[in-house]
Amino acid sequence: MTARDRRLYGWCLAALVTNMGIVVTGAVVRLTGSGLGCSTWPHCTAGSFTPHAAMGIHSFVEFGNRLLTFVLIAVAIGALVRCYRIRVKAQLLALSWINLVSIALQAVIGGISVRVGLNPFVVALHLLLSVAIILVNVKMIWLAGSHSSEPVDGLTMGLVRATVAMMCAVMWLGTIVTGSGPNTGDSGSARTGFNIETVARLHSILVWITVALTIACLVIATTRQLAMMRRWSIILVAVEIYQAIIGYSQYFAHLNPWLVIWHMVGVSLTAAAIGALWCSVRPTPSPVLASAQTPVRGKPVGRDETSR
Repeated sequence: MTARDRRLYGWCLAALVTNMGIVVTGAVVRLTGSGLGCSTWPHCTAGSFTPHAAMGIHSFVEFGNRLLTFVLIAVAIGALVRCYRIRVKAQLLALSWINLVSIALQAVIGGISVRVGLNPFVVALHLLLSVAIILVNVKMIWLAGSHSSEPVDGLTMGLVRATVAMMCAVMWLGTIVTGSGPNTGDSGSARTGFNIETVARLHSILVWITVALTIACLVIATTRQLAMMRRWSIILVAVEIYQAIIGYSQYFAHLNPWLVIWHMVGVSLTAAAIGALWCSVRPTPSPVLASAQTPVRGKPVGRDETSR
């Protein structure tokens, strides 16, 4: 990797770290009851973008989290500018734009969540978009760095995709559990109205299905000697074990807020790990496609005979 490439890689890595970080700081805002510390958006309070002492500590906690968005935007712009300077491939450039636009959209969704009194379904969308951005960041790192991916058959690729899809479902249902519990983000916030024990059990069932799929990925990667897939399957299993320990501790501790924060650390780690597992493999080109891409003697690649 050249020095010029290392700088782009650094920007992409910074994008991942900052987007993972804001997931955790967002949890701190909610769990300290500071979600409506700034009562409106884009202002913090009527007529002022910044909080003042009379508003109390919650306003500064919420405002501090809002300021972090500008850090994310600055990093996203840095990565995008670097992409243009070294003229990267179209896919990486497109992902850099998606990263920047998604962060701006994330700020808007955050503002909407404040204006609707921290409606749990809007707050859930806020988190899920962060997870999607983390997946984009992992792919950016993969393309900007020297990471490789292994060609796999349709069954293996389907298993990895199923694991990713199930993990996304687990995270979505996790937001429903949180939205049904006591950690509202503000004492006056609405709840989903669902029975928390019921949704927690459903969440647990999906978690164990996802764990089973991850173990299946590990078994296939080991038997077929897919080193990259095996490495990230092991890492993902380790993160899932961590999440299971924290998750069950939360349940028996009646959703202790500080345990929830550690669970959100696990969410960001899980999103990064599942993204890396997804990037570690690629579908093997079909024989028909491969033959179509093979040049014929005296004939340019991809040229149709009928076009003569």
